[in-house]
Amino acid sequence: MQGLFSTKKPKKLLHPSFQILQSSPRNKSTRRLMNDAFARLTEKDGNFVEQFQTTGFNTRTFELYVSELLHAEGFKFEGKEPQPDFCVSKNGTSIAIECTTANPTGDGKGGMHVYEGTNEKDRDIEGLRERQENEVPIKIAGALRSKMLHRLDRKKDPKAYWELPHVAGKPFILAIQTFHEHGALGFSNAAVVRYLYGIEHSPTWDDAGNLVINAERVFEHAYEGRVIPAGFFSLPDSENVSAVLWTNAGTVAKFTRMALAGPYPDGELTDLRYGTAFDFDPNAHAPLPFAYIVGDEGAPEETWGQEANLFHNPHAKYPVPRDLFDTVTDSQCTDGQYSDVIKSDFSPIMSMSMLISGPGHRRLAVERGEQVLAALEEVYAPLEEKRGSSQPQK
Repeated sequence: MQGLFSTKKPKKLLHPSFQILQSSPRNKSTRRLMNDAFARLTEKDGNFVEQFQTTGFNTRTFELYVSELLHAEGFKFEGKEPQPDFCVSKNGTSIAIECTTANPTGDGKGGMHVYEGTNEKDRDIEGLRERQENEVPIKIAGALRSKMLHRLDRKKDPKAYWELPHVAGKPFILAIQTFHEHGALGFSNAAVVRYLYGIEHSPTWDDAGNLVINAERVFEHAYEGRVIPAGFFSLPDSENVSAVLWTNAGTVAKFTRMALAGPYPDGELTDLRYGTAFDFDPNAHAPLPFAYIVGDEGAPEETWGQEANLFHNPHAKYPVPRDLFDTVTDSQCTDGQYSDVIKSDFSPIMSMSMLISGPGHRRLAVERGEQVLAALEEVYAPLEEKRGSSQPQK
C-alpha cells in the first residue's frame, strides 16, 4: 500500500504544510503514526493521497483524525460505498459520518498556505468576540449547509446522504473542523453551540455567590454584510442530521502528540503542550490554563476524543445514543437548557503544541512551559476577579 509521503508531484503543486511534514526530521514520529492511520483507513474514492499532498491537506488530515477516533472508540467499519466518508457500527448501533471543513474564501490560493495558530486580529478583544459570535458560526453554517443540501448522482437519481440505501434509517452525523483563517482552531465550542442551538450563555451570581448560567435566544448571525439565521438544528431538513461532531484538534499536532506519547517516542526533541481546560469547580466561569511535556510521567493522558464534542440534534429523526462514544463529550440542548457530559477529569478547551529540538531541548521546553503558563494565568486571572466583583456585597 502506498504511504502518505511518497510523491513524484512537482514541488509547486504540493501543499506547503505537506512539504514541511514530509521533510522535517522533527516530524518523523508523526509521519510514522499518520502512515499507520492511513493503513487503517478505509479509502473509498482513491484520491486521498493526492488531495492530502496538495489542495486538500487540512480536510484529509481531519478525515484521517476521524478515522483514528472511530478505531480508538472500537467501531467496526462497514461497506465500501464511496459516500459518506464512514459507515460504522458499535454496540448494535450503525451510524454514517460525512466530514467537512470550513476553509478560507476569497484568498485566491484555495487555502494553500501553512496554517498558523495565532492571528494578529486576535489582539482586538471586541473584534475577537464579534468573530466568535458571528463570523465563526457563519463559516460553520456554510460548510454544514453545503453538505446538507448536496445531492449525489444529481443527474440520474439525486439523493441526500441520508437517503442513500446504506444510510437510510440510521443516524447520520456531519463532522466539522474550522480552518477558515489563521487562529481558527483557537475558538472554543461556544461558537458552535451558538449556531447549532441558537442560544448563548452569560454568567451571573445569586445572593449566596453561586454561579448561575443564563441562556438567551440567538436569532441570527451578522458579520461584514452577511446575515444568516441561527439554530441549524431548527432548519428544514436538519432533522436528518442526527448530530454534529466538532473538534479543534483534528490536526497534525494531534498526531504528533499521540505518536510521541504512544508508539513512537523521540529522544531528540521535546513536545510542549499548553492551553486552557475546563474547570470543574461549579462556580468557575473561566478556564484553567495548563502546560505540560508530552509523554512525561504524570502528564495527562490524551485520547483521540479529547477536545471533541458530539452535538446531539434535539429534533433528530434517528438520534445517536448518548453513550455511544467513550471519550467524546456528549452535548445536548433540552428545553433551552444546554449541557455537556464530559468523559474525562482533564478536558482541554483548546491547546497548542511547541516542538523543541537541539541541545538542551527538554530544559528549554520546561522553561518555555513555565513562561507560557504564567502568561496564560495573567490573561485569565481578571476573569476570576470579575467574578468576585460581580458577587453581592455582604
